[in-house]
Amino acid sequence: MRALKAYFIAAVVLAGLCSCKDDSRNNLIVSGGEIPTASVKGSPSEATHYVFYEANPRCFAASSQLNAISARLDEIKALGTDILWIMPIYPLGTEKAFGSPYCIKDYKGVRSECGSLQDFKDLVNAAHSKGIKVMLDWVANHTAWDHPWVTEHPEWYTKDGQGNIIYPETWNDVADLNYASVGLRTEMTEAMKFWVSECDVDGFRCDYAHGVPDDFWSAAITALRALKPGIVMLAESDYDRLFDDGFDVIFSRALKSGLVSLYNGSNKPSSFMIGSFSATVSKVPAGKTKLFFITNHDDASEISPVKQFPGENAALSAFALAAALDGSPLIYSSQEVGYNSQINFFNTTIINWSSNSSYTEKYKALMASLSELDRSKGFSSFVSDSAVWVVYDNGYVVVNTTGNKVKLPYPSSLEESDELLSLGAYGYKVVVR
Repeated sequence: MRALKAYFIAAVVLAGLCSCKDDSRNNLIVSGGEIPTASVKGSPSEATHYVFYEANPRCFAASSQLNAISARLDEIKALGTDILWIMPIYPLGTEKAFGSPYCIKDYKGVRSECGSLQDFKDLVNAAHSKGIKVMLDWVANHTAWDHPWVTEHPEWYTKDGQGNIIYPETWNDVADLNYASVGLRTEMTEAMKFWVSECDVDGFRCDYAHGVPDDFWSAAITALRALKPGIVMLAESDYDRLFDDGFDVIFSRALKSGLVSLYNGSNKPSSFMIGSFSATVSKVPAGKTKLFFITNHDDASEISPVKQFPGENAALSAFALAAALDGSPLIYSSQEVGYNSQINFFNTTIINWSSNSSYTEKYKALMASLSELDRSKGFSSFVSDSAVWVVYDNGYVVVNTTGNKVKLPYPSSLEESDELLSLGAYGYKVVVR
């Protein structure tokens, strides 16, 4: 082991990567040696870590979907879930519509395929009894064309030069809202407050969050936290400025892209850690976090993760790496069974949850092991051409990012063994001391 120390000796310090002076999570050190290695000091003790589970109701049943989710809460909890994010459950529009759950005509209702408002309350109560928070998907940027506001308050919508209400981006099934209206801001905030006061929800995942003005979010989040302190807010966005609006968690598509490049062989672990991970967390304020994932409802509509990554083992390996890092991992319903086809969330795709039980057990075991790691003091990361080590105070995770069997020297700081560690193709190991 002693002869291997030079392999991990730091040679160059890259300073100034983090604009947050009180946050050392991006104190990156690139080391010399025969194979490039790097050490990344992770997050400080103020960092927050959640495990999210995204439930697509249409993956659970064709009807009574909320009850079907309730029936699986023990299995969802067994994946280490802290927060259950439920995709939109609201009544959908039919005018110009394609069946998207993001085409909403009533912000305070529950559509029939999901169940009833009481079913949702029962789900929230059951989740809370198991220590799981419940987060609703919220769509503040647009409504269905047959939402009552279109006729009752046309001034709440964006219009073209001829006075016609327009649709946002390329989504022509919905009408774009205009937040210049005080009345709209008030009603949208009141609708969000309804779910907190009536159903005791614990937060919102906000769709296309950067499409809505920052000052609306700031005011709305303040109002929600006055109603229920501890609300958790997740922004679907690539813009870090939303942390300033009060959001606790922001998506990281950059990390997902980096994982795909890493596992298809077009990128190396050192570049992934420097360019994808460190760049992603460089502006995250203390106490907040990025969402790390290998798939979600948008991605799964295009390709299954076991197709985007080179098979089941590679997909699980990529998720293990994402979940080990300084962020909040997301599991999308179907991911834990290695579902190998597209899931168009406009349609119903009922998952057979027992179809790949051995794979599901691997997910459970992984998340159980990761939950025992002490993340309070951050981590160090060492990389080689084939692997990433994520080292915490009381243990470590090592992930082989290649399809080859590898033998790896232990980082000298671990003082584990003079022997080499063997990992199979896309293998990983979690050790808790």
